[in-house]
Amino acid sequence: MHFLAAQKQTLFIGYVCFILTFRLIPKLQMVKAMQRRLIKRGLELIGAVAVVYLMLELLDSHTSDQADMAGQNIKVQLPRSDSGGHEINELREQLRKVQQVQQEQQKKQPPPVPFVQQQPKPAANNPKPAPPKPKPQASKPIAPKNPAPKAPVQKVAPKNVPVAADGSKANSGGNAKQTSLDLGVNLDFAKLNLPYPSLKSKGFVLPMLYFDMGPNNLFRLFRQATVTAYEMGRGVVVPVFHRHPRMGDAAENPFVLPIFDTNYTVDLVWPPSATIDAGMLKKVINTVSMKEFNRNCKGKLDVVVRCGDVDVKREDGLKHFQRAADMKIAKEITIQSYEELVPNDLSAGIIGPDEDKCMGIVYGKKCLPDQDRWLATFSRIADNFWRPQPIRNFALKFIAQKLGGKPFMAFHWRYESDWLDMCKPSRPKGARDRNREICRITMGLSYDDNVRSSFVETIKDKMADYNLKQIYLASPPNNIDLIRLLNESFPGNFFYMDDVMKFAEKTESPEFLSNNYKASFVEQEICFRSTLYLGAALSSWTQTVLTDRLSRGIVKHDSVLDVVGKGNPGFPKLVFQFPEGNFNFGGMMKDKKV
Repeated sequence: MHFLAAQKQTLFIGYVCFILTFRLIPKLQMVKAMQRRLIKRGLELIGAVAVVYLMLELLDSHTSDQADMAGQNIKVQLPRSDSGGHEINELREQLRKVQQVQQEQQKKQPPPVPFVQQQPKPAANNPKPAPPKPKPQASKPIAPKNPAPKAPVQKVAPKNVPVAADGSKANSGGNAKQTSLDLGVNLDFAKLNLPYPSLKSKGFVLPMLYFDMGPNNLFRLFRQATVTAYEMGRGVVVPVFHRHPRMGDAAENPFVLPIFDTNYTVDLVWPPSATIDAGMLKKVINTVSMKEFNRNCKGKLDVVVRCGDVDVKREDGLKHFQRAADMKIAKEITIQSYEELVPNDLSAGIIGPDEDKCMGIVYGKKCLPDQDRWLATFSRIADNFWRPQPIRNFALKFIAQKLGGKPFMAFHWRYESDWLDMCKPSRPKGARDRNREICRITMGLSYDDNVRSSFVETIKDKMADYNLKQIYLASPPNNIDLIRLLNESFPGNFFYMDDVMKFAEKTESPEFLSNNYKASFVEQEICFRSTLYLGAALSSWTQTVLTDRLSRGIVKHDSVLDVVGKGNPGFPKLVFQFPEGNFNFGGMMKDKKV
């Protein structure tokens, strides 16, 4: 910069000299030749200085620091006044050299890097970066609008993996006697190689409920419809439910329902949040309420599909549901097999994706013969199919605070005094054969000390196989003798519904479990989260718990009848019966046809 200032000063001096020369001697004839020569030299000097000035300005504004430093190493000399025009050429040559140095310096500089988000560097021993890992799911990702078929994700059920209080699979530290009963269903879902749904429809599937059934069976029908809707690419409707009146529920939405020739006032349950965690389910399938469905369809079903053999005794239940839902039916279609509606390759069946937007379905016997396929399909949405969140939170709190968060065994004993009706002479022979041994134990729990002591010892032995100390009993409240027996046999480690009710009054509110609808959900949630579950054969309530566990790869289970009956013949076997399909009760009893 000092050099630049000097050149400006020189330019100014030359200019002054030129003016003085031009003004002082124009009239002297003797010096005209000298005037012309001085003017010429002055112009050359001014031009040379101007060229150098412009050159330095150019270098100052366009070169980098390194180029500036390199340019300083080149000596630039001003032309002398008597040097003649050839020094101008030298000056130009010097300028060319400076520009050449500048270009060489620019070539040495790295090219500018565009702004991009830098990816993490791979590890030294892994030259190629690994693909990004998918985020873990407490819920599965939302299905794309037009999902392309993809290879099924391998989901093999591990052997003897209990579920912790938080629903995760954990090791309870049992011993070598641990076993899991084969329920007759394939749990190696990957080997089935089922296709993924590819259809997309704006329609919905509404399960037509048998309103003369209890809440658990209504819930099972809703679960079946969810799988159907998922396979058809449709949304599912959470239907209106009813709370069964046997516990004397106070009805907020009263509905007169005839059951066994007696009129009961039941309570209609409209909000989906009372039955299912709709927010979680919406992540994998469009889910709407009954009232929303009714508004969109203007109170009319475009079609009702009747699948399989519908029991004549259930026709009245369907009529009561239609009356509660306040939906008219435009037409009905009868099919014998589920594959007519949903083919095995999940292509369009008798109802295409753009047909009959408002569709209802009635599930009869032998409608769903392939239980392996059904369970494998449900396993894909099971992580988003949950009971209401308040129910889950309460069950977890009960396990954590009352059971200390420790591993525990839960068992379902459905065979209360009402079950003795199954052994009356008026019952069919097949029913009496299936229930004879059950009735013997049920009566013995009240009157036979040998049956009572054997019952307790076999339960203790089973718990010892899994190193468990605590036990939860899910059973109707009229099983007083069994409750007292277990309370005496497992002091401080036995829990049942009375403990749940007291805990709810203390931690929630007296109204939290004011009806059997919620109470049943809570007990199923507790049983689902048990380390070991003993199920009751022939019970749809047990089948619901087993479906929850098996679809998530939880396989520590056994038949409570096999345990207390010590494996003796005569008891119905615990098998996977969900959903109701082509099922033969005779296969439930070893070496015996019924």
